[in-house]
Amino acid sequence: MKDALATKQSSKIPWGKKAYFDRSRFDADLKRIQAFYADRGYPDARVTGFDVKLNDKQDQVDLTLNIAEGDPVKVAAIEFDGFDVIPADHFAQLKKQIPLKIGQPRDRQLVVTTHEMAQNELKDHGYPYAKVSTQEDDGASGKEATLSFSADPGKIAHFGAVQTQGNKTVSDHVIARELTFKPGDLYRRSIVQDSQRRLYGLELFQFANIEPLNPEQQPEDVPMRVTVAEGNHQRLNFGVG
Repeated sequence: MKDALATKQSSKIPWGKKAYFDRSRFDADLKRIQAFYADRGYPDARVTGFDVKLNDKQDQVDLTLNIAEGDPVKVAAIEFDGFDVIPADHFAQLKKQIPLKIGQPRDRQLVVTTHEMAQNELKDHGYPYAKVSTQEDDGASGKEATLSFSADPGKIAHFGAVQTQGNKTVSDHVIARELTFKPGDLYRRSIVQDSQRRLYGLELFQFANIEPLNPEQQPEDVPMRVTVAEGNHQRLNFGVG
């Protein structure tokens, strides 16, 4: 929580950075604390009191906060709809891996992470244009959340032609050799990421990116663009004789 606050503790090292108490920033921090707890499933959390004490030299203050968390909003159920295009075993694995767990406080960051994982799973099975919507129903009590993730997979797609740009001394052939996909293969997000890691693994590029072209047009054969920026490397020439 301390990282989210504007009020900071001074360094304990004598020559370290000093932080000065600012009442207006502290008042804003009190609101940040409530928002922090609300995002983590405690919407009723409140700062019930605080104590500001000056030391004997009156050049430092100690802050003590009293926080009443209140009852959390707990995850009562997690529902998925529209994910039948994913193989059953992969879908089962996804549900095991998501960070949201029934019975735990509803953490908004975990909801976002679960949403991203669900959408990426679709993109890893031939649906690069997939969208996932998230809905939350906290029930009659307001404390039992049902999280629903609904998928719109879109059209199935395959890799299309590949364009390469940015390479000057490294040939297109060397780059193409590291790509783990070819035109006609089923589109998979993980393969794109793996190919990008392989390009970095050559230690020839300070930047490498692989992305689909014109995704807003949603072509069934997805053209891909490989963009690189060469780093400092040496070319070795071998001769015979």
